Amino acid sequence: MLRIRPHNPMPESRYEVLALFAGAMVAASLFIVSTGTIAPFLESAFALPQSQLGLILSVQFVGSMFATAAAGALTDRFGDKTVLLWSGWFMGIALVCASLIHNFYWVLLWLALYGIGYASVTPAGSHAIVFFFKKQDRGFAMGVRQCGVPLAGVLGSAILPAVAIHFNYQWALATAGVVTALTCSLASVLYREPAELQGERVSLPGMLAEMLQIARDARLILISLTSMALVSVQMVLLAFLTLTVVHEAGYSIAPAVGIFTLSQIAAIAGRMSWGWSSDTIFGGSRALPLAVACIATAAIVFGISWMTPHTPFWAVALLAAALGFTAEGWFGVGVIAFAEIGGEEHSGSALGVALTWVFFAAFAAPTLFGALVEVHGYPFAWRAVAILALAGVVPALLASAVAHRWAENHQAP
Repeated sequence: MLRIRPHNPMPESRYEVLALFAGAMVAASLFIVSTGTIAPFLESAFALPQSQLGLILSVQFVGSMFATAAAGALTDRFGDKTVLLWSGWFMGIALVCASLIHNFYWVLLWLALYGIGYASVTPAGSHAIVFFFKKQDRGFAMGVRQCGVPLAGVLGSAILPAVAIHFNYQWALATAGVVTALTCSLASVLYREPAELQGERVSLPGMLAEMLQIARDARLILISLTSMALVSVQMVLLAFLTLTVVHEAGYSIAPAVGIFTLSQIAAIAGRMSWGWSSDTIFGGSRALPLAVACIATAAIVFGISWMTPHTPFWAVALLAAALGFTAEGWFGVGVIAFAEIGGEEHSGSALGVALTWVFFAAFAAPTLFGALVEVHGYPFAWRAVAILALAGVVPALLASAVAHRWAENHQAP
């Protein structure tokens, strides 16, 4: 039986809370979202083949995949404030340690540990969004918070490659680590956490029982499947868009990084737009906008698969921007869908369960894409990703139907 906490008056501005957690999201995501722009420097430093380049991003999600369920449960147990502080320092230290070692496999190990810390970034703050914002505003609010990820891509693609050019990739890693630790600490210190959200002192068996109950929810399962398809495209974008522009369109690293940055600017607009549309155009539905995102993403990815050195610059830039808008823009809608299924009390656990599967897809996609590129080339690999995105439509539509029936059955008499 789930115990519902009383909804006390808000102790501070909800927009202040949103700004703090969005800022923490930017800092924590600075390296992981910019991995693709650092990949050429790592490729040169370690003489890596395409398949191993995919590992650089994949290993970061290995840690997240195994730690997300625990991170969600710990957030329910200790609250957003504490988990944000712990995870910020964990990520920062891992990135600094990765910068101190010039051995590819040790770098991968430290990046995997960074991924363990990154698992807490989305659950830590989900309680606050559900608590401080009404349902009709949550999609937009979560979209704004999740804008921190592509905004980190914009900042990271401007800062980290510049640091790598002037110094080396190790200094870029260290810069990201220091920024992550300090910013997450500042956000944690400034956040005045309401008493209701300071964690529920439950036993470990009780936490596991609640997570198993949430994991069986059909809405959670179906939206997780769609999210796995979409996040696969998102990870391929982050890891391989810059390299695709270099190898297929024939651009040098500087304009290719600029095109990637454009995709992240478009993703910022996308996260706000998809969140707003889920609140207004789709009437609070989270599943239907995800279905639309799958269709749009598949069409754009097919366009990217035809990219050649003869493709005009404006067309390359337009495709990159459109891909960022759709393939990254959807994420806030997925996150608020999971959080609403868990509710104020158990949003962390719901996110932990769902994001475990989402991060599994995020881990697998770059490595598999890199392997496809090595055997069949970039066009074939991008077309395979387009088909995967299109497959995500089916569970999204089923989730919409299940959510409608659930709402009818739980209406107040």
